Amino acid sequence: MPNHPMVDHSMPELATGRPRSLVIELGEALERHDVLYCCQWKGSWKKRRWMSGQGDIDLLVERGTEPHFTAVLEELGFRRATPPWEAQVAGLESRFGLDRATGRLIHVHVHYQLLTGGFWTTIYRLPFERALLRSTTHHNVFRTPAPDFELLVFAIRMVQRYKWRDALAGDPGWLKAIQGELDALLKEAQLYRLEDVMVQHLPTIDLAFVDECLASLRPGYSRWRRLALRRELHQRLRAHAKQAPLSLKLWKLARSIVTLRGRLGGGSSKKRLAHGGTVIALVGGDGAGKSTCVQELARWLGGDLAVMTAHLGRPPRSWLTLAVGALLRARRLIKQLPPEDSGEFPGYLSCLRDLCTARDRYRLYLQARRFALSGGIALCERYPVPQNWQLAGPRLGEFAERLSRGALGRLLLAAERRYYQHILAPDILIVLQIDPEAAVQRKTTEPADYVRTRNRIVRSADWSGSGAHFVEAGRPLAEVVEDLKVLIWSAL
Repeated sequence: MPNHPMVDHSMPELATGRPRSLVIELGEALERHDVLYCCQWKGSWKKRRWMSGQGDIDLLVERGTEPHFTAVLEELGFRRATPPWEAQVAGLESRFGLDRATGRLIHVHVHYQLLTGGFWTTIYRLPFERALLRSTTHHNVFRTPAPDFELLVFAIRMVQRYKWRDALAGDPGWLKAIQGELDALLKEAQLYRLEDVMVQHLPTIDLAFVDECLASLRPGYSRWRRLALRRELHQRLRAHAKQAPLSLKLWKLARSIVTLRGRLGGGSSKKRLAHGGTVIALVGGDGAGKSTCVQELARWLGGDLAVMTAHLGRPPRSWLTLAVGALLRARRLIKQLPPEDSGEFPGYLSCLRDLCTARDRYRLYLQARRFALSGGIALCERYPVPQNWQLAGPRLGEFAERLSRGALGRLLLAAERRYYQHILAPDILIVLQIDPEAAVQRKTTEPADYVRTRNRIVRSADWSGSGAHFVEAGRPLAEVVEDLKVLIWSAL
């Protein structure tokens, strides 16, 4: 059997052998490279969430240090992703990195301007970024602004959240959850120290108005006055406002109606890799865990990024395939046919069914390729590659001598060959290797000889020149998936 090199998973680890937190590494690297930045908000209140990969890390970065900041992210393996066109905002980008300590993706929301609001409503820029960044101190993992700035930005952000429905429902549902953060900021901040900054950079906002905004964040405040404050805030910041165009609002409303507010799908809000998507193929014999690994990887990547899964061994059948299959079943009921694996010529109708399968595989391959072309990640199982053709590949070559005697047979042979020739190699090819006897123990729903033979086909194939990565799949699932995550993320 060919001796295939296994995947190299070397990386910096703690003395205990456990990987370091990517979040901690990011904070340390930003300090070493003298990047002028701060954790824009959520710095201390959301730390537990984003340390576990369950929340965004919002970083405000001074434009002049952007090259250093980008170099840090690239050094740590972060990848840039873009949202759908309607959610794209100038001065804002997303980066994702794999945290090996948790196995989760860390989402860094990078702000090159101090922005608040939502792309579907109104976005405001608060033009005192430099003053805020000069006030930062290193706190816990990241640099954070002075409490005075945090309180000012907090007040503006919260007043933005008031909605017309709040006037009917009473206090907003989120109001109770922010009281702890509000109390802590009020205890530490002294807004009068920002008076000169506000006069210079934001003269339309004065301390009296900020005090009124803070008072409105307490339960029992007049619901109508909250709406008035929201409107007054817009008037004061209108020079720094970017409202969503009417076309976007109408499009969002129409999509919401058509899809019953998202319950019927109707477009993905997931982000896509900015440098282009990827077709990833996991191949291996029965019992190697391909389907389980694809499901785990889709769950891991699909939380934030656009992901599709495709089983090219069993592609969705077209109406033509279904019709040919129905005719074939009817013929078997009427006339005794040789078993498919007997080696005897099965007849032209059976050959046509194999051609339809090749066509279905090619159609699913096209979907995966086009999905990757738009920046998505296509996870493919049982991908047809020459080394794998005995498991998912051309079937008519076995009867080439018989088929080549007639025009119809030659047409079938040429058409099937063309479909498989047009299925190009995946961007990332991963071979899950497992001992055939171990596969037999796992795959109890199939005959032992069948499972054993299919795994030997994979292990004995000549993978040289294919660029394949090899992962030992006989280990516990968690270990296999962890190695796959590192392999895939480094190759994206």
